[in-house]
Amino acid sequence: MDTSFPPLKVGLIGCGQAAAVSHLPALRHVPEVEVVALADTDSERLQRVADQFDVGRRYASSAALLEDPTIEAVGVCVPAQHHVEVGLAVLDAGKHLFLEKPIAVTLAGADQLLDRAAHGSRKILLGFNLRWHRLAQRARALLQRDALGPVTLLRAGLTSYHDVIPPWRTRRASGGGVFFEQAVHHFDLWRFLLRSEVEEVFAVSRSGEWEDETAALTARMSNGVLVSAVFAVHTTSRNDVEVYGHAGSVSFSFYRFDSLVRSAGTDPTDGVRARLRELARAAREAPLGFLRLRRGGDFIASYQAEWRHFFAAIRRDVPIECTLDDGRRALQVVLAAAKSASSGRPVAVADAAD
Repeated sequence: MDTSFPPLKVGLIGCGQAAAVSHLPALRHVPEVEVVALADTDSERLQRVADQFDVGRRYASSAALLEDPTIEAVGVCVPAQHHVEVGLAVLDAGKHLFLEKPIAVTLAGADQLLDRAAHGSRKILLGFNLRWHRLAQRARALLQRDALGPVTLLRAGLTSYHDVIPPWRTRRASGGGVFFEQAVHHFDLWRFLLRSEVEEVFAVSRSGEWEDETAALTARMSNGVLVSAVFAVHTTSRNDVEVYGHAGSVSFSFYRFDSLVRSAGTDPTDGVRARLRELARAAREAPLGFLRLRRGGDFIASYQAEWRHFFAAIRRDVPIECTLDDGRRALQVVLAAAKSASSGRPVAVADAAD
């Protein structure tokens, strides 16, 4: 806990899944941040979530919350199609902005936010929590010191189970579907891990009850690394990454604390030695891993870490590590993937447009 500065007084706009399942449970264990107010247009949901997390001030609109002079920073957790409107209002109110992904549903909207931010002094963090996940940080450190040798391939998958979702998430135009809702996380993550831009994508998607329920995608990074990925709803929940280089590989799951495995090309893939190595790794990770599980696990901890970073950016003036520009770059990959899925052709990310 950083006791050098007073806690950051925060209001959250939107009491849906992002706030109620991720941010508010995480912030219970971040004493540097005090959630003092919530806002939601659904009065029943507002009261339920505020009661659950013991938040006293409750506002029926974002405008009402933004008039609260005690609030220093605002977390925007509204549907994606309203990110620009509410984000601009937060900046106009003179408050620091934590904006959930995606930055917007159009590049024009993203550019509005970037332009407004360029003429202001408020701190703005884009909410790609996977950057702050402990295992992603460990994998990135391996890649930065060239532990895998030249990297040639990344393979990833993010799938989830939902039988009911809000109406806005059923349509690509309003920010729904796996490209906007799930893949955008990985588009930013690939840039973060590989320190390279996504250059071209080829995607196919399948729609059922909702648009873009499932997608398979291949991509080429600007440094030549090839990517293969799958995204889906209506199935089991997985969130995995594997990175391959000439000298070995690293793989991990965002949902298992003991999942990070670094392998050399000469390591056995089966047999007694391989099994013993797995058991030894699990034993080393178990004590701290189970302690973290009692506090919500590594995935919730990634939200805690990004909020602590936001606190440090505001109180200590440290540089923001996930910016609106990062959000725009990830959005451009989303739009390229969607265009590819619609056209049946590969699309250069630089050519993606609204």
